[in-house]
Amino acid sequence: MASDEGPDAIRSAELRALLSARRDALGLTAEQAARAAGLTPRGYADLASGAPLGGGLDLLKTVADGLRMTGVLRETFLLLAAGPGIGAHDLVERRRPTVEEIAHIDLMDPNAALITDHAWNVLAANAAVTRLFTDPDRIPRRDRNLVLWSLTAEAAGRFADIAQVRTDAVARVRAAVGQIPADPALRTLAARIAEDPVGAALWRRRAPRLPSDTYTRRLRHPHYGEASILVTTSRMPGGLQLVVHHAAHLIGGSVRL
Repeated sequence: MASDEGPDAIRSAELRALLSARRDALGLTAEQAARAAGLTPRGYADLASGAPLGGGLDLLKTVADGLRMTGVLRETFLLLAAGPGIGAHDLVERRRPTVEEIAHIDLMDPNAALITDHAWNVLAANAAVTRLFTDPDRIPRRDRNLVLWSLTAEAAGRFADIAQVRTDAVARVRAAVGQIPADPALRTLAARIAEDPVGAALWRRRAPRLPSDTYTRRLRHPHYGEASILVTTSRMPGGLQLVVHHAAHLIGGSVRL
């Protein structure tokens, strides 16, 4: 028998469970939790029941700060408390990669790993990226973007399936702009794609297929040869993305630069 609970009831139940677990983790009573969150006891009770707070996302972020929510826990709370009509992209809190995250991608060498923001601007890259593709530090900061790089002749020289690489990259941007059309970083990226002859043609295509977060590419390299590699994209807290080209098998069997 199907459940009688609708999406709102399920969301409210998940929010109550999250706040209850957070209070237990912090060892707080409901009154103490309300004080820490900057709310009245009634306001906290309303929040815990799933009722919307007047004050929007800024108030919810203050509550999250008061209850010391970080990472995935913070994003989950914001998504549940913001209610219907608010998507995960609307709640992205942009940040820079931490020292630990940069150290993590360094340890992934010889697989090429990058950290980008929500608009595919490259914020950090390990040494394997330089060996397989290009050195991001040699690219002007405003051009240090995975999607824009895919439209270059250099990218065409690296991928045998460059047409699919470019189609998928532009499709991702179109989907992201559709979700958060007012985002300045995405608007800037969309405008630059539209200025590029190759990008403009791809942007005009109707209903582009949104690619998976795990896919294969045909990498072609003058030193390492040609081989299929797996590419994965993972979402990280704070609006970051981890993009990994799993090419250890290719580099390991060839002469290093």
